[in-house]
Amino acid sequence: MNPPPQLVQWLRQNYPKPSNWLQQCYTWVIGEHDLDPATDMAKIMEHVESQLLMSDLTDSMVSGSGLPHDLPGLRKGSLSGPPVLVQILALTEIGHSAFNLMNIRQAKVDRADLSGLARGDNDDEADEGPVPNYPRSMLHFQLSDGTIRLNAIEYKKIPQLDLENTPLGYKVYVASLFGRRPTNDFSHEYY
Repeated sequence: MNPPPQLVQWLRQNYPKPSNWLQQCYTWVIGEHDLDPATDMAKIMEHVESQLLMSDLTDSMVSGSGLPHDLPGLRKGSLSGPPVLVQILALTEIGHSAFNLMNIRQAKVDRADLSGLARGDNDDEADEGPVPNYPRSMLHFQLSDGTIRLNAIEYKKIPQLDLENTPLGYKVYVASLFGRRPTNDFSHEYY
């Protein structure tokens, strides 16, 4: 079943989409949730957007509709324009040593193993203190719009993102990129 023009226009304004993905998603949404396009368009849009945000952008975005293709060739300056939807492919804390992060991870694993052995005994947790959180300073990302991959470092701390709770595939809008320096392996860092 073809999606109504209102839905197609809304998605073009918010997310450039391949028409076959939209058609399949629309058909699934109205069938799965028993929605009528004449009366439930807001709910349909909500479900389609939810499906997009849970999908891999490689499967659901039109090639060339996100980040500029000449991004790796840019020397210096800033990129502006409409925000681009990207997904996080990799996330690394670069403001703290790998040794420190590894020790915290091991403490979390050990604590989880011990809690499985001593269920119902809260005295151990009181003696050992709270489970340590990963420190947060500066994150390095590998981002993708479904076609182009780029390395990025957060310029300002983004409080919604952290090493422990941000899943890979998490979608974010990139409103601007500025600065660039080539690294030894000829990849590019954006800030």
